[in-house]
Amino acid sequence: MDEDIKAPKISVLLPVYNGGEYLQTAIDSILNQTFSDFEFIIINDASTDDSEKVILSNTDSRIVYIKNEQNLGLIKTLNKGLDLCKGEYIARMDQDDIANPTRFEKQNTVLDHNLEIGVCGTWFTFFGTRENTVVKHPEYHEQIKIATLGYCAIGHPTVMLRKTALQNLRYDEDYQAVEDYEFWSRLVRITQFYNIQESLLDYRFHDTNISVKENDRQIISVKRIIENQLNYLELDNNSDFIRYCEAIFQTYSRKLDPNDFIELVSFANKLESANQIKQFYDANLLKETIRKSLFALYDKIEKDDFRLILFLFKNKKDLLKGKSIKYNLKLMTKISLGKNKLQLVRKLFYKN
Repeated sequence: MDEDIKAPKISVLLPVYNGGEYLQTAIDSILNQTFSDFEFIIINDASTDDSEKVILSNTDSRIVYIKNEQNLGLIKTLNKGLDLCKGEYIARMDQDDIANPTRFEKQNTVLDHNLEIGVCGTWFTFFGTRENTVVKHPEYHEQIKIATLGYCAIGHPTVMLRKTALQNLRYDEDYQAVEDYEFWSRLVRITQFYNIQESLLDYRFHDTNISVKENDRQIISVKRIIENQLNYLELDNNSDFIRYCEAIFQTYSRKLDPNDFIELVSFANKLESANQIKQFYDANLLKETIRKSLFALYDKIEKDDFRLILFLFKNKKDLLKGKSIKYNLKLMTKISLGKNKLQLVRKLFYKN
């Protein structure tokens, strides 16, 4: 680029591989943004369909067309694109999604007014086979950071990145289908994250989505990402620890038997202790997140057993402090009969 030509505020990065069917709709949603100071880098990863024809039919001067002579795959293409971006901010886009017209305007405002934020995402809405399902991710950095222990808490095609925040970090080729989640799990250690609490992208869900085609590999890779985060806390971990981390921090609650719950509580205590040393997560927020999750998981235990009852009282002796003998006998009776579990758990996990 000529030095006299001003760099665009935003670089939009759109990798394309055999995306001709929906590509023009995606391109139009970018060209029609209310914020217009951007370059639109479209990288054709050696498509064999009519993707190139679709791209070249657009005459907008903001489009920068790059063609890979050989298919590099998504991750190499993304890293190539990051190196090509000239803008202060980098906006991601996928070949089959639709950006809300005000997306760039709103994300640009967030980044301009919050210099500590390096990654700004938004909610998004599934359409296609999952009609009108809004995916809502947590808003603030500390919430996102803790959520990342269990799942990807920021939508990849929604993000706008501060280029300087990347510090030469790139996507890891060993994490195909979850390269974004792995990338965020490292990037969250060096810059602040934020999610706009509004759906600003329509995510097209269909059978050719990578998340559908690569489901088995994705499950394995997610476990590796969680393991990496536990290693970062210097917490000696094993396959059970990864499973417990998933149970606590993923967005769904699974059924547990009493023995699983006992082990889960033990893991949660180890996790909090490791964080006290590392001081990476906000301790109070981590504790509150864990307690809420344990509360929900305990409620799904179909039947208490005597071992679980003894465990709860043995490890929470202060539950009995300041209460009358009559009160404690009444509570023990209710527990033994399997009644009023929610009241018990509130006392166990929400006490001062």
